[in-house]
Amino acid sequence: MSATKTTILQKLTAHTSDVTSLDFYGNALLVTGSSDKTVRVWRWVAGSGFREESFSPLLGHRYGVTGVRVSPKGAVLASASVDGTVILWNLSNGEISNVINQQGGEAIRACIFSPNGSTIVSSDDNGSVCIWGQDKSLKSHVKVHDEAVHTIAFSSDSDILLTACTLGNVRLYAVENYFAGDLSSADCSIDAAHDMGVLSADFCKIVHTDPTDKCSLIYTVATCGTDHYIKIWRIFFMPNNIDRSRRSRLIPTTPQEHFAGQSTIYSTEVMNASCVQTISAHGSSVTCVRFNPTGTLLFSCSLDKTIKIWNQQGTCLKTLSEHSRYVNCLAINSDSSVIASGSNDRTVVVWDLTSRLNLNSHITGIRSLLFSIAVKTADIPLEFTCPITHELMKDPVYAEDGFTYERSAIKEWFSREKAISPMTNLELTTDELVENGKLKQQIEDYMRSLDTDAGEVN
Repeated sequence: MSATKTTILQKLTAHTSDVTSLDFYGNALLVTGSSDKTVRVWRWVAGSGFREESFSPLLGHRYGVTGVRVSPKGAVLASASVDGTVILWNLSNGEISNVINQQGGEAIRACIFSPNGSTIVSSDDNGSVCIWGQDKSLKSHVKVHDEAVHTIAFSSDSDILLTACTLGNVRLYAVENYFAGDLSSADCSIDAAHDMGVLSADFCKIVHTDPTDKCSLIYTVATCGTDHYIKIWRIFFMPNNIDRSRRSRLIPTTPQEHFAGQSTIYSTEVMNASCVQTISAHGSSVTCVRFNPTGTLLFSCSLDKTIKIWNQQGTCLKTLSEHSRYVNCLAINSDSSVIASGSNDRTVVVWDLTSRLNLNSHITGIRSLLFSIAVKTADIPLEFTCPITHELMKDPVYAEDGFTYERSAIKEWFSREKAISPMTNLELTTDELVENGKLKQQIEDYMRSLDTDAGEVN
């Protein structure tokens, strides 16, 4: 990342008020929402860059748009508004296919599709969420917070729903089996996760299994807020297809309370959490955090008018400055070659992360230099990637916590944190590392197979 120069590829200036939300589908479809009540749909055209679709802008909301999300299969766009509705649009022609009304007509602050496409969740100023099924019927309406819920996020497997409010509290729910369970109480709560409010959260798509019990799942979540911080959390989860009476070093057998700095974590026999990093990220409120699709990078934006790019060690790799006012939102395309940022200056800036794109590029065929190790990056076996960096390991080593890490990554972690596991946040008795020779050989064999496959294609 540090070897490449991030440049401005394009500026989109169609909105007439604050740009409040963005979403990519694939590499070449970008959707933007604004306080000007409109949703705009852009598609990359080689020779022009992002060009607005003929049916755009989408007009249907009576008040400002607070969120836009494209469905997992790319056929439907959901837009949420202060007017209390979620409008579902057909992305092939821009026509309205359905209008969902929030219970009580409350102003909607966020909406999201579950990654498996089974549900839509919307959150409002009253601290409630509505869960809608595939048939757009209301499955559940639950008050989950005492204040407005501006933040909702799903784990990549759709099994955990996160909500967070302007008081700074986070709630986590096990929602396996298509929300069949009871949402009246959270499976894990984090009070005062951020002082004076949580503004955004995102799950990393990479999910690990604890090697000691081979059943506890470990998720990584980034949150940010008005306190200028980004926090990285590990969420420990025992799925319902596992006997939850089994002992886990990460999840208690009875509800417990513990602390992470100023935050209080309330765990159950289903789920627990721990804060592994607190990053002093920006000079003002951090408005949005997003992991890239492979989990190697984290992006943030802020009221300080900047966008920052972080590695998984919490090191800032780049600071991007172009907006003249607050930056509210950002999105990353599917191969991390392009990011887009939206601001109160009414513009959307499209950034080239590869240093080799221009408006004539065929962006659908571009692979980012960030992921040039292999064409099939997503197919790299999880055990070949470092749990810290999520990159292919070259020198894998065992640590006392049972995980295998890239040697340089775990040594850097230990140099910052004493001997604490980056995955479990438990204190270790030693920081000694042992080479994982068997895994190293497997990785080398895998890399040779990629070279062989590439040679056959050529």
